[in-house]
Amino acid sequence: MHIQWSPSFGRNMTFRPHTRSVMITSQQNTTQNVSARSLCQRTQAGHTNRWQLPGALGSDLLGQAQIQRAEEFANKSPERRIKSADPMALHWHEDATSCPQSPLPRLVHPLSASRRTRLCKDVTWSSKLQNPEERFYVLSRKVTRNSNPDAVLECLGVRWELHFAFLSSSDTLFELYTSSKRQRDVQLQERAVKASRASSSAHGKGLVYRNWHLSGPLTLRLPVKDASINKEALSFALRILYDPEECPDEWGEAVLSTAALLGMSNLFQKCLKKMMADISSSNVCSFHQAACKFKETFLQRACESWLELFLVTELSSHIKLKDLPFDLLLKTLRSPRLFAPNEYEVLRVVLYWLYLQLNPLRQTLPAHSAVITFFSRETAVFLELPQGQKYITAFQALRMHGITEWQHLQELKNIRVLPESWLLNILSNHYHTLYSGGDMVVTDFSKQAIRFGMMLNQEQECCTQTINLYGFYFILQASKMGESDTYIFSIERLRHWDPAVPQSSAVSHPYCMRADRSVRFHITVQSYANGEWQEHSSGPVNQHFGLCKRLCRSKPFQIEGLSPPILVTFALAFPFC
Repeated sequence: MHIQWSPSFGRNMTFRPHTRSVMITSQQNTTQNVSARSLCQRTQAGHTNRWQLPGALGSDLLGQAQIQRAEEFANKSPERRIKSADPMALHWHEDATSCPQSPLPRLVHPLSASRRTRLCKDVTWSSKLQNPEERFYVLSRKVTRNSNPDAVLECLGVRWELHFAFLSSSDTLFELYTSSKRQRDVQLQERAVKASRASSSAHGKGLVYRNWHLSGPLTLRLPVKDASINKEALSFALRILYDPEECPDEWGEAVLSTAALLGMSNLFQKCLKKMMADISSSNVCSFHQAACKFKETFLQRACESWLELFLVTELSSHIKLKDLPFDLLLKTLRSPRLFAPNEYEVLRVVLYWLYLQLNPLRQTLPAHSAVITFFSRETAVFLELPQGQKYITAFQALRMHGITEWQHLQELKNIRVLPESWLLNILSNHYHTLYSGGDMVVTDFSKQAIRFGMMLNQEQECCTQTINLYGFYFILQASKMGESDTYIFSIERLRHWDPAVPQSSAVSHPYCMRADRSVRFHITVQSYANGEWQEHSSGPVNQHFGLCKRLCRSKPFQIEGLSPPILVTFALAFPFC
């Protein structure tokens, strides 16, 4: 847009306050004379209603400062793509020798070699393009040096230009290309035969027939029926054909399914290894689903082992808990290798999981008070309702007889989840065990032992936990021997007035005066070594714990070659004497 200034218009204008008047004078000594009319023509640039003067004005201080700031901002972010409404716009360039009297930069034309080089660097494609089609196109063009494609793959609504020299790693694409090429060769032969017959018959009539040739890239069509395959995964799999060092945004089911579709066995195995090494709370459920889908037992077992160790400690505090299938949850709860600080924490995980199943639209993990309130406001018992019948087996897998704290028992009573017969059985067992001196009815130690767990991190060399079980106090210990990689695990009985017993626990909990107590315990230690979790077990041990120094401590369970993190589970039960 151009605006023409008229001298008469300027003379007829009335003087307004706060209005700036600018006088433009021509320089008499310059070699190039710029007409006054050209200096008065201004061009609008962009959509911000800014003006650009075609000539160089030394008095345009505001414009010089704005352009200098814009240039400095562009230099700080060289990967930013530049858009301009006027590509021939003038840019500022530092040149102290051109105008030594003025400290301000002067205008130079953008067609100079140095400026043109810098502008080309600014508008080059970034290596982090968000569009998967563009990322593949840029890489393939770079590797092949802009050579013509041999085939065009039509998949997921996108046309992917491929080159035959890079299709050998994909069995599916190589087979599609060879079969399509074979069909085109057959068509060429058929047309050549028809053309030769037609030319021989028309030779006497003086007619000339044209020879038809099929040219251009082959068209390959690959239908996709798997919903997990997306454009990002397909773009990455195709980029792997050109550059094996490419990495996806995320290793997962999408990449695995795409590798299976394209017949890329190397990518499939690489994806499996990456997934097994990168199991976490955010992907363990999707990884297990993919493992079951492709019947990959190693990945499936790795996900199940991770759940046995971190279901209670990590996944319980992540929203992805709602994606855990019921069968997998039940299998994890029944596993003897399940790690948990105590039995109440296992119940808490099941309540959170059930809450998320009943509220599938929730996108954040609820507070514990919200879960308790949700199950307490119901008038009917949830497990007795038709919708709750299928969850009974999950609560049956819990060891609720190991929940002995008064606050936790009161919480069990307030929530309307367990039938009254279950609550009556739990409380009556506690009552008889307390009044019989701690004797428990143990029919299956592996399923009825009460578990207590602790975790040793890299910084910890010793970890202890004091527990109270039916009036008997014990301290569970795990310590490192000096600078070696050997750890010792043991159980020691305490008197109820021992300084190691918390004062609140000694006042609010019962204590038993029996001098000795028969205990059956099992110590399980799990640590990560050589790329996998290793398990060490003491096996079931029967021992009488007394109050004297000679009988109060168990025999140390010593293990060598451990490295943090170390997960220790103490399982205890009090059989009849």
